[in-house]
Amino acid sequence: MNKVEKIDKFFVASQWLIRFVWANLVWMFLIIIGLGIFGFMPATAALFAVTRKWSQKDIDIAIWPTAWKAYKKAFLETNIAGLCFAGILGFLYVDLRIVFATMNGLVSSLLYFFLFFLFAMTLLALVNYFSVYAHFIYPLRGYLMQSFLLAFTSWKTSLLLIAGFGVAVYLIAQVPALVLFISGVLPAYWVMKVNLIRFQKMQAKMTAQSAESVA
Repeated sequence: MNKVEKIDKFFVASQWLIRFVWANLVWMFLIIIGLGIFGFMPATAALFAVTRKWSQKDIDIAIWPTAWKAYKKAFLETNIAGLCFAGILGFLYVDLRIVFATMNGLVSSLLYFFLFFLFAMTLLALVNYFSVYAHFIYPLRGYLMQSFLLAFTSWKTSLLLIAGFGVAVYLIAQVPALVLFISGVLPAYWVMKVNLIRFQKMQAKMTAQSAESVA
């Protein structure tokens, strides 16, 4: 590798680092102005709108205008979806506590693990929700249904997402200061990249089926 190639690679890497840091800071700012609890869902949807552009090779977008526009558009709908997910997760958590505290034996153990599985899949559906929201146009019910379908039917994709989150957690555990710089954007970019491949296959399949029905 010659000197020019090294300089080029360093420049590309530094540009990506700047993008990641700026996008992550914008995400955190949007959460704050939404008072935290009301800001998380629309801010994360806005972050996925940015990472979707990057995943589609549109890497030179203006991050703040893109995120702010998506944030305002998503504020109400994503918070309603967030309440739906919170309700499901809360219900499952209470059930887990009841089973753990009051029941014994094989049946209760099986029930406990089943409820824990549903809890974990609901968390995975929540992760999928943001990429579905960024890529498709559905009514609220459609976003929720598609998010759960992705979680339950695409095991390869789910395992890739979990692996990516594991790497992000490991990096942040090793260097806690990275929370400020990659805690949101790195997982969001990974989820969008992985799910975009899945979405493209889904759309290609639907296109082929439509063509066959017309023929």
